Amino acid sequence: MKTEYDYDFVVIGGGSAGYAAARTAHDLGLKTAVIDGAETLGGLCILRGCMPSKTLIESANLARSIRRAGEFGLRVDGVSHRGEEIIARKRRLIAEFADYRQGQLADGRFDLLRVFARFADPHELIVSPIDGAPERR
Repeated sequence: MKTEYDYDFVVIGGGSAGYAAARTAHDLGLKTAVIDGAETLGGLCILRGCMPSKTLIESANLARSIRRAGEFGLRVDGVSHRGEEIIARKRRLIAEFADYRQGQLADGRFDLLRVFARFADPHELIVSPIDGAPERR
């Protein structure tokens, strides 16, 4: 069954770059859609790239600063780490960021289509429902 949509601007992927592009298109008055078939919205940066690594790096940087406290006239009896708590913090922060991004994508400024898509040509997409067969739109 072929379904027709008519948009001025379509973004494939609701990650940081996709959201920024969709927001800009909307702000320019374009009828906009974001297409994302991922199980969890948020994109690579939030879910698996920048944000997870930066939360771990921040914990490591803080531990290093505490170890250097003596250079600043401070006494610290030592630093230990609890890996499971560091990972739990990372997961909590990533969930917060992902929830925030999901809210941005679903706030009504543009259509959010939960399907997979690829360009057939500059003006037409091949869309695959998450659990179905591809069709041209």
